[in-house]
Amino acid sequence: MVKNVEFAFTASDVSKITGISVRRLAYWDDIELVQPGLKAASGKGSRRLYSLQDLVELTVVAKLLNSKLPLQRIRKSFSCIRSLSIPFSELVIISNGESIYACKSNDFVVDTLRHGQTVLKLVVADLLREVEEQVVAFGFARGIRSEQFDLAVAQVSG
Repeated sequence: MVKNVEFAFTASDVSKITGISVRRLAYWDDIELVQPGLKAASGKGSRRLYSLQDLVELTVVAKLLNSKLPLQRIRKSFSCIRSLSIPFSELVIISNGESIYACKSNDFVVDTLRHGQTVLKLVVADLLREVEEQVVAFGFARGIRSEQFDLAVAQVSG
């Protein structure tokens, strides 16, 4: 049964859109890397139907492969990503060539190849604002003039 035919794409359509061969799409389906979300293959000659989200996932896989990451790592990463119960479209996927990280917000980064281990991510600009607020509060308590503080912050900010 087809869930939503408005944006249903056959394997041939997906191949033309993404540049991924029909044979490779079938292989990725067989190894459960990215399976068609609307209609799975049900025997010889049946048509797989992919959703728009499937196309996005396939494109991410292709880009990760193009960056020379092994298929096994990508497959393991996608397994972890799916276990996060976060919509794929809300994630930012980052790779350093060795590992693959999934981020949802500034505070949530997961190393998908290390069993979903959370990674510490510090955004220095956010920390600078936090420190500025603490220094202002401290300065008022110590009687530091605003001009001195503004000069000091300007030096740190670059």
